[in-house]
Amino acid sequence: MMGPLKLHWDKVTAGERGSDLDEALRPIRKLNRGAIWRYGQAGDLPGEKDTIDRDGVLKIAKASRGKRAIIFTHKPPTPENVAIVREAAENGLNINLSADSVEEADTLADLNLPVVVVLNSEYARKKDETLREYRQREKQLAKTTPRGRKIAVCPATYTDVSCTECGVCADGERKGVIVGFPAHGTQKKRVDEIAGHAGKRENFRSG
Repeated sequence: MMGPLKLHWDKVTAGERGSDLDEALRPIRKLNRGAIWRYGQAGDLPGEKDTIDRDGVLKIAKASRGKRAIIFTHKPPTPENVAIVREAAENGLNINLSADSVEEADTLADLNLPVVVVLNSEYARKKDETLREYRQREKQLAKTTPRGRKIAVCPATYTDVSCTECGVCADGERKGVIVGFPAHGTQKKRVDEIAGHAGKRENFRSG
């Protein structure tokens, strides 16, 4: 986390900004039917530490009824947490399980829930790289997980497409496709270490 978001988050942590969940959801209830909105640009689902608060998640689902939420969680897939994520999906709220490596993405995908994964920074469009150059280089990178699941790099990371224009992460049914987000920013070297691969096609089974 960096930039204006970090400054805002620090003030939230210090108690200088922020609101409770009910107040935060008021503007969501007023959105037009079909509108796409993003929950939690930082942080995670309601709940203490690794647990997901069922009541809080169902409040979000109720407020988002008829809309499309982009929402992620890094909370561990315990049976209790997974049950809540499934219940949310039944109520129209599709929650993406976030993986820190392609191996973990495979494990999470076994749960038949939408999955996203952080990718090596090699998947990112480089500064001053044209879109054509990026697409040519991207062809040399793996597009499947070790167990053969398709990876789609988030288009908002290499084009001018916005999340609201794309909307893929708001969909619960992606036919098993895992959305990948290339590491970026000041921590990308550390993220690359966690992601655990160099992003080269030969490191994976091709799709």
